[in-house]
Amino acid sequence: MTYQRLSKPRFYMNNVTWLASRGVSRDDMITILSESGTPTNAGLNAGYTKYQIFDDNPHDYVTFDTLDGTDTDTVSILIDFGQAIECNSISILNHDIYSSSGSCRVAWSATLPGAGGGTGVTTPRSVMVNGSWAGGVIVPAANGDTVATFAAQSARYWLVEFNQSGDWTTDLQIGEIVLGKYWTSPVSPDLPVNRSTLSDGVQVQQSVGGKSFGFASNIGASSSDYAPFRGGASELAVAGRETFDFSIGFIADTHLYPSDRADIDASDNFLSDVYNKTAMNLLPFVFACDSASTTEGDYLWARFDQQSFDSIRKGWEVESMNLRVVQEY
Repeated sequence: MTYQRLSKPRFYMNNVTWLASRGVSRDDMITILSESGTPTNAGLNAGYTKYQIFDDNPHDYVTFDTLDGTDTDTVSILIDFGQAIECNSISILNHDIYSSSGSCRVAWSATLPGAGGGTGVTTPRSVMVNGSWAGGVIVPAANGDTVATFAAQSARYWLVEFNQSGDWTTDLQIGEIVLGKYWTSPVSPDLPVNRSTLSDGVQVQQSVGGKSFGFASNIGASSSDYAPFRGGASELAVAGRETFDFSIGFIADTHLYPSDRADIDASDNFLSDVYNKTAMNLLPFVFACDSASTTEGDYLWARFDQQSFDSIRKGWEVESMNLRVVQEY
């Protein structure tokens, strides 16, 4: 769908930053596999750290030494959740996989895998933005941002690998990896839906003589040469911050809440899969205004602009909720 028409919106969560916000050590969770072994693994270039790959800041990218003279280098990122955690999607932001002639492989395992390992390779579903599945790997069609889904799997160990499709042509750049589970609203939002573009970085002051002077701390996503899902020439980008205010009404309470709130493993409901993994406005996520859309402009790197998740009972076993989603640059 185009024109950012809201229809069964989808929220892509990041299991790594969620667990880190709960006190799980990023150092224990994230490992860049060493340069020994088969295939040969490429390490980070000097000045970068593994934490930057999962810091909720796609601008803060890292590069890997894939041009070290070994054309068969693989970038292998091992994630250990410490327990079996379900994932069904991956978003790779601010990457140059296309121009560096790479591809992405996602695998899972119940036991500690090595490079190129994993008990199972994810079963492809769709590449929602920028690319396609080919032979079990994700092949982006351009640099920038890629969103892909796969069959849900619960596992402790996850392996995200970047391989060369031909020979590496540049050092690989990765801005952010969002590995987790998405939640899709089973119904479309109620009408009306409010969409806004805010110039929240602009202030206007008036002189004693009545003349107005405007200045801006920022003019939106055009403040750099990259904005998630809004790539291109930054100087020409539409100014402002995009927002969505909407209500999802007459939704079954089973889609909003678990049967037993004490069940910490409950899933497939908004409270467990979205609120719990963002603490509402603490952590950003990838937002799709239409879950079936493959149009890049229908996606946002976003955050909730509210501190609480409230629902209203409309009838027996039927609820409604209000959400405000705002763009992150």
